[in-house]
Amino acid sequence: MIFESFITPLIFLIGISLVTGLTRSLQFLGRIRLKQEFKRKPHYYFFFLTVKRLFPLGKWDSIYYLLSFTKYLLRILFAITCFYYVNFLLFPSEVGIHPWHVTLAIAIAAAIALIMEFIMRYAANISPFGILRFATPISTFFLLLFSPITLFFLKIHKCLFYRNKIAPAKSKVKDKILELVQESELSTLLDPLDRRLITSVASFRDRIVREIMVPRIDIFCLSVNQTVHEAAQKFLSEGYSRIPVYRDTMDNIVGVILYKDVMEYYFNCIEKKETSPLETPLEKLLKPVIYTPETKKISHLLQEIRSQQIHLAIVVDEYGGTEGIVTIEDILEELVGEIADEYDIIDEEKLYVPYPAGGWIVDAKMTIIDIEKELGIFIPQSPEYDTLGGFVFHRAGTIPSKGWKIHSDNFDLEVLSSSARSLEKIILIPPGQ
Repeated sequence: MIFESFITPLIFLIGISLVTGLTRSLQFLGRIRLKQEFKRKPHYYFFFLTVKRLFPLGKWDSIYYLLSFTKYLLRILFAITCFYYVNFLLFPSEVGIHPWHVTLAIAIAAAIALIMEFIMRYAANISPFGILRFATPISTFFLLLFSPITLFFLKIHKCLFYRNKIAPAKSKVKDKILELVQESELSTLLDPLDRRLITSVASFRDRIVREIMVPRIDIFCLSVNQTVHEAAQKFLSEGYSRIPVYRDTMDNIVGVILYKDVMEYYFNCIEKKETSPLETPLEKLLKPVIYTPETKKISHLLQEIRSQQIHLAIVVDEYGGTEGIVTIEDILEELVGEIADEYDIIDEEKLYVPYPAGGWIVDAKMTIIDIEKELGIFIPQSPEYDTLGGFVFHRAGTIPSKGWKIHSDNFDLEVLSSSARSLEKIILIPPGQ
């Protein structure tokens, strides 16, 4: 009988090993490099290209499913032939099937298969292209041999899970990108800057203006009635490259003045030895600004800023009052990190520092998203707040004093310092510390 030959289980074992190595190589190389490889040798990889044409929706998943189905069938056949080999060749004098023969056969089959699969996975990690090219011909033979069965099951799978399938939602695409970036295999190929940039781009479309704006309390403004001379002094003392200008109150910001415009006007007056123009109100040098609601997507605001070539937007609430400001630098920093221009003053104060007893001393103005990104501490998010201080206000219902605490499964929190109007520093301790 064919099953009584040692060659039969060996063939199935070779099939398991090669299909395992091929699967691991495909996963390791990724879709971009595989497309290039398939394009170079289309006849060599004809089976995979045929599957992609047969199943255009989820074509890469279809290839992996066929490989998995084929490997399962080979494992079953290998276990059956091992059983016959153990029962009839190692114990030819015994009649019937004994339970311990079955147990021995399963143990032998599992041990050999696991060892060979481990070896092939390791080899595929070391030389993925080599294993891909070596394993493809024989693996293709087994894939074609079992294709009537595997394609039938794949067709059923597609009918069950891809019926009325539409394009994935943008949120699912973003989650998939972030998941791929976090995978250990891909992480080794990307440096931290690459991972940060990809993560920032994937999350960029979901961010809204309120999350990145400079809040009203931190805005430095000038009155439209102040003079050019006063503005020049403020630019030099404050170190800003542009300053919003209001009429009457900060809820009526009417424009922005630029450092270079004020300095150019100032030195022109000095060269002409005319000082009276320096007392001119700022309205003469005003540049227009954009007004935007706090719930606007920053990707949309970036397009508006680019189209109108205006670098500063005033964030307004539902009543038209000023909530904050956003510059084009604020938006770009969401993608590439902190940007310092030639006028910026480097702020030495960090948003968080280590706490001697464990954890961090965090500025109450630090956003929830930045805390999760920088410190790895998950704090519940809500449309009601964006910062750590806002979260504490939301939980406390008032401005808590020093020593106020929150205990949760994800962190412990204690107010370290506060004023009558706002929170300043908060101790944040992750679980287990």
